[in-house]
Amino acid sequence: MYYEIVHDRPGRIRFRCGKWLFSEDEANGVIARLKEVEGVAEVRYREANGGFLVLFSGKARPGIIAAMDSLDVMHLPTAAPDAASSAEALDNRFQLQLIKAVGKRFARRLLLPPQVRAVLVVLRALRYGKEGLRALAHGKLSVEVLDMTAIWMSIFQRDFATAGLVMFLLHISDLLTDYTHARSNLALRQNLAICAETVWVVHEGVEVEIPVEDVAVGDVVRVRSGSLVPLDGTVVDGEAEVNEASMTGESTLVHKDAGSTVFAGTAVDEGSLLIEVTAQAGDSRLDGIVSLVENSAGRKAEIQSRAERLADGVVPISLGLFLLKWGITRDLASAMSVLMVDYSCAIKLSTPVAVMSAMREATKREVVVKGGKYLEALARADTIVFDKTGTLTNACPRVVNVIEFNGWTADEVLRTAACLEEHFPHSMARAIVRSAEERGLYHAEEEHAEVEYIVAHGIVTSIAGKRACVGSAHFIFEDEAVPEPDGLVERINREAPTASTVYLAVDGVLCGAICISDPLRPESAEVVRQLRERGFEHIVMLTGDSENCARTIAGKLGLDEWHAQVLPEDKAAYVEDLKRRGHTVLMVGDGINDSPALAAADVSIALSDASDIARSVADIAVLTASLRALLTMRDIAVRLMRRVNDSYAFIVTFNTALIILGFAGILPASTGAMLHNASTVGIVGRNMRPLLPEPEGQ
Repeated sequence: MYYEIVHDRPGRIRFRCGKWLFSEDEANGVIARLKEVEGVAEVRYREANGGFLVLFSGKARPGIIAAMDSLDVMHLPTAAPDAASSAEALDNRFQLQLIKAVGKRFARRLLLPPQVRAVLVVLRALRYGKEGLRALAHGKLSVEVLDMTAIWMSIFQRDFATAGLVMFLLHISDLLTDYTHARSNLALRQNLAICAETVWVVHEGVEVEIPVEDVAVGDVVRVRSGSLVPLDGTVVDGEAEVNEASMTGESTLVHKDAGSTVFAGTAVDEGSLLIEVTAQAGDSRLDGIVSLVENSAGRKAEIQSRAERLADGVVPISLGLFLLKWGITRDLASAMSVLMVDYSCAIKLSTPVAVMSAMREATKREVVVKGGKYLEALARADTIVFDKTGTLTNACPRVVNVIEFNGWTADEVLRTAACLEEHFPHSMARAIVRSAEERGLYHAEEEHAEVEYIVAHGIVTSIAGKRACVGSAHFIFEDEAVPEPDGLVERINREAPTASTVYLAVDGVLCGAICISDPLRPESAEVVRQLRERGFEHIVMLTGDSENCARTIAGKLGLDEWHAQVLPEDKAAYVEDLKRRGHTVLMVGDGINDSPALAAADVSIALSDASDIARSVADIAVLTASLRALLTMRDIAVRLMRRVNDSYAFIVTFNTALIILGFAGILPASTGAMLHNASTVGIVGRNMRPLLPEPEGQ
């Protein structure tokens, strides 16, 4: 393949291969080939001249040249774009489109005679005429009708310059809006691509944990309650209720059993499935992510929908003023000054751009928002309900004591509990597994039968034919009727007074109590205080822990209300009761047992260590391990609503002034069109700006 080296110095070399030589996939393939060279740090592609800029270290230059020499223009490698190259390609494409649009306009004015320019204006105006007539055919007086009228009235007056200017500014507005939507969607896709790193593959009856990328089509994987389905597949055994919100946007559970199809990114709410994989990693999950992102455009903020209704609603007013001015003056040119100005264009463009830009800004701060309406609800929220474990408390609890009973040793208790708990995504389960690993307590193979997870209670299975249970005091001593040893509570209060306790029982006999310290996150108290300053009037904590533990934490944080030993359905009922009392409720949680409450709230947030089902149900997913993200999102939501309202005020005031000046005959039609469209582009550009200062280090 022919190429030219146009820039060459240590650590940096630029190749130019020729304009439009590569398709997008081929350019990405060349980038991937160059990145395979040891020492290459970054490769950038420029579509306008077919150029590749390679940044490298050490002695990578000969390898880079060899890689370029190996390329055959007839058999170029192809590859899907990664996140960085997709973003760069979008930026380059927008810049190129902008330069071409401006360049074409000035080239036509400088090089073409007036008669040819007039013909081109008429040809370009045909599209706007079709769109306006289509709207009229559907009985709508929309902004498309207004654009058509303004452009074609100018043409009928032989004012081709004004018609051309209007179409040019409309085109620039479209480019700006399309770019903002594409850039926001890309950022959302990047951050929604949360996939399991490992899966449990069943081979000859034995479950083995392997990296998800090593799974092949035809392998059988086990997915249990609370876990994400890692790959597309067909159920070969088991039954489960699956939450498909990440695919369909509907939170209704779907029953799956043998023969059912399941999709990557959906989550098992209750039950267990054996799934035969039908698509490898990378072939399925992205489709679900893209679908979710594109569907999120339908989850508009109410203020966005209201803006669109208002925009179309003022079109008849603009047309009526135009006809009134024409009827009074009999001067079409003068009446055109009113027609060239309207509220619709700016209102319709500025609000969705503001919402999408806010969603994009959230992704830059590692927060994924699944629709604009959730930002509006977050801005309105006056009540916040927290789960305790893994939310207000540390996301990494630790085992502080193991109390043995009935002849079991502490190591036996911890190893057995870890063997059962390792299959379930909960912070307490991870603490038990981590403690066993730190003590070197490993099991060579699974010693138990199929594990059943009972939400908010515990785990049940069998070991050597004996029923084994791990869970809360309520589950072990009441539901399972395991005899409670005398002095148990006193002993635990003495040896681990501030810890949460998980019990292990085998064959109806208590074997041990695992005491887990779940300290508050260091930022919890400060975040609660600042949330109150940001307008939350009622701050509540719901937990399944004991009253003593809940009371202590609520006192430290200064909460308005707390409830202990709460079941999942009770959490959801409490949230519904708050809503009936007129509160707008934000729910923050991380576990499987939080899912009903997350779904019931006006807006819900799942933190970075949340279970897959919680993250799937939540409207907003935080990817950082800090509660301060709640403050950031509240600020973004409130400032977004303020920006949208400020934009309304400016649009109405400015365009009303233009209409009055045009109606009075002071403002010519061409000047009115230029000022109106320039203000629209300006307000859209302003709404693309960040709502918050850039984070430190960026």
